[in-house]
Amino acid sequence: HAGAKEWASGLSTTAYKDDAIILAGDCGDTFTAVKYCLRAFKACFRRVFYCPGNHDLWIRPKGAHSDEPAMFADSIQKLTSLWQLCDELDVDVGPAMLSPRMVVLPLDAWYSCTFDHHDPKPGSTLFDKFCKWPLPYDDVWRFMCKLNVAKLAMIDTHGGPLGAPSADVVTFSHFLPRKELPLPGVYEMAKASGCLEIETQLRRAGSKMHIFGHTHINTSHDLDGVTYMQNAMGYGISPHAKLTVVHDGGQFKTYLA
Repeated sequence: HAGAKEWASGLSTTAYKDDAIILAGDCGDTFTAVKYCLRAFKACFRRVFYCPGNHDLWIRPKGAHSDEPAMFADSIQKLTSLWQLCDELDVDVGPAMLSPRMVVLPLDAWYSCTFDHHDPKPGSTLFDKFCKWPLPYDDVWRFMCKLNVAKLAMIDTHGGPLGAPSADVVTFSHFLPRKELPLPGVYEMAKASGCLEIETQLRRAGSKMHIFGHTHINTSHDLDGVTYMQNAMGYGISPHAKLTVVHDGGQFKTYLA
């Protein structure tokens, strides 16, 4: 989108060298765009944490910028290719302890029609038609959430996350974990916005803050002891747009930087 590359190229290459950034998906709708995004942040930040969003898993028809049908048989193959890219670029897709006071846990996910508590059944609208799945459309969320089982096994909630009893856990996903969070007024959008299993998993991890994306509605809500926050950069980023700090100096703080 217009302005994104220019904004990324304007990020300081020195100010964030001791910082980590969370990228909660939708970095680009082609493999090339995601690669550009991850490289741009790796050039500026000490650690980059990432989970894919729905746009990242699109397989667009052959066009001027890519030939993804020739690269990927389906969206799961694209997902594994994105993981390989992250490994090559040293981008984190699993849990990590940044300090004795801070643990970050990415949660893979997909939306479920059951998130629509008014009508928890499949709808008539096909969202993300550019995705291609080798399994039933309404089962994708189960597959994606099962990818977190091994990650959660690394979080020992009895002895503390990753062996640090006093550490704050920050989780993140692309999709929404709770129905109380604001939704756009788009027909059947509730069926394609979130997944309640994310909430179950972040609670199991002992999360105190959960970062999410997808809906482009920037918000911060405190619900049952967890802060839920979205800070979408938007379609076309203002040249002077700032990032939001959520944890600094061993404690939760929120300010722009």
